[in-house]
Amino acid sequence: MARKSRKNLETTVAVPVIENSYYKTAVYVRLSIENSGKDDDGDSIENQTSICKEYIAEHPDLKLYDIYEDNGKKGTHFDRPEFQRMMEDVKGGKVQCILVKDLSRFGRDYIEAGQYLEKIFPFLGVRFISITDGYDSLTSDDAEGALMIPLKNMMNDVYAKDISRKIITSFRARQEKGEYLPAFPPYGYVKSKTRAYRYEVDEKVAPYVRMIFEWKAAGVSHSEICRRLNDMGAVTPAKRKVELGIWHAEKYKHTIWHGRTIIDIMKNSTYTGDLVYGRMPKSLYQGIRCHRAKPDEWRIIPDAHEAIVSRELYDKVQALFDERAKEMKEKMDKHAPLREQIVNHFKGRIYCGDCGKRMRFVKANQKHIPMDQAHSYYVCGGYLDSGYRNCSRRMIRYSDVEAAVSAVIQGQVTAALDQEKLLKQMRGSMKEKSLIDKYVGQINYISQELKKVNGRREHLFESFTEGVLDEAEYRFAKQKYDDEAAELGKRLSEARAKRKQLDGVLTLDNKWLSAMREAEDKTEVDSELVKHLIKTVKIYEEKRVEVELNFGEQKKVMERIIGEMMEGDSDE
Repeated sequence: MARKSRKNLETTVAVPVIENSYYKTAVYVRLSIENSGKDDDGDSIENQTSICKEYIAEHPDLKLYDIYEDNGKKGTHFDRPEFQRMMEDVKGGKVQCILVKDLSRFGRDYIEAGQYLEKIFPFLGVRFISITDGYDSLTSDDAEGALMIPLKNMMNDVYAKDISRKIITSFRARQEKGEYLPAFPPYGYVKSKTRAYRYEVDEKVAPYVRMIFEWKAAGVSHSEICRRLNDMGAVTPAKRKVELGIWHAEKYKHTIWHGRTIIDIMKNSTYTGDLVYGRMPKSLYQGIRCHRAKPDEWRIIPDAHEAIVSRELYDKVQALFDERAKEMKEKMDKHAPLREQIVNHFKGRIYCGDCGKRMRFVKANQKHIPMDQAHSYYVCGGYLDSGYRNCSRRMIRYSDVEAAVSAVIQGQVTAALDQEKLLKQMRGSMKEKSLIDKYVGQINYISQELKKVNGRREHLFESFTEGVLDEAEYRFAKQKYDDEAAELGKRLSEARAKRKQLDGVLTLDNKWLSAMREAEDKTEVDSELVKHLIKTVKIYEEKRVEVELNFGEQKKVMERIIGEMMEGDSDE
């Protein structure tokens, strides 16, 4: 077959200059409601994915890396699981291009979307393509493109807020007429099959609701109420939803009663016959995040259904809550100066080793003389919340935790400083030079192999455009070279990362070493030290304490490199 003139080829075919000849591309798709086959104006997950795949197939400079699906996630924020996973891959260098069907699938908050498109993606060197908007950050540097993207983002944001306003206005109008019910009835009720927008008493579990109110009115503690319900095998709210076919997850069949559950029941006036709206309000267009509203902010329709408890009993229980809150406030105010000196230094980092629940910090009170840090203690949250059933009593004094953590830190400080001393002795030695040569040799070898593969791939593209290879032959060969290049690229990245780690260790620029140097001068365990060094503290039976420190990866890197040096020495 005669070869075509390269001069003629250059006038008809534009060959883009792309690093590694292609972009590793992430396809991002999103639908704000669960994709259930309903009319969605062609925006279903399947349609979005199909359009993006077709686009990639038509553009040889793109290669699919992965598909990220956020099904049932709103576009008004970016706290979506698959979006966050995609961003982790972007930051890890695994993704070089992001492809979406249109900008509204990416996000409807124009300010945050603009931050990603105008600042974050350019900073990370990531190409962004929106198919139906005709936008490609690689080629859209003109003023018109720069103007249109923020405008479209703003339109998407306005659209989302307009929908929010219409929905909330509609819901509130229906609520005022009593023509709206939440998705899930409160425990003790089911939706009526004979009366629209009304509840009926669920006779199977309603007696448990009455017991909860009666026990509380009689002065029984929350933990004791939980214990009694668990002992009698009372069906929990979660398990009841499974029995009614509302929820289907197997895990809900084995739930037990917790303090927070019974408090939510006792503070819900629905059980007096009221229809209650606005307990957990939110509004996108008003900028109101979901929150627990105060009772005087609720919207109530009285006597809408049969009551499970009398108003007198309900009011008595609320009065007990108010009285208890008043007593606690008075005690807290009285001892505030002393209690302010008692700090939970392990807040958010201390857990029960068996049930996994967080340990609750109980400050020393007037029973302890003196009221100090040493007399404070931690107790298992699972033990408290389940009425002392879900976990054995796991209690430990703050002073015991502090002593155990201090011992661990001091042990690690000693080990780290010994390793630092060893590294200083190895500086300029044959061990150091041998390891550097080893890493440099690996990088050079892989780089040469990758250069060869890329050269073959570029020649392959030329053969395809000149008609030497047909499309099937080109795609088959290209896939082979793409896979080889991807594997070599991965190995090269790993080799370079190891070389960088080596340089950091040899220059003693290691986060683990730096953290240990700082800890060496600390005379006591405080919040700052815990935040910097401690990842988790787990408490087991017999006051056994397990401490996991931060910078574990940096510690492993340093130990690995020291080990490689010592191995090289033994080989010699």
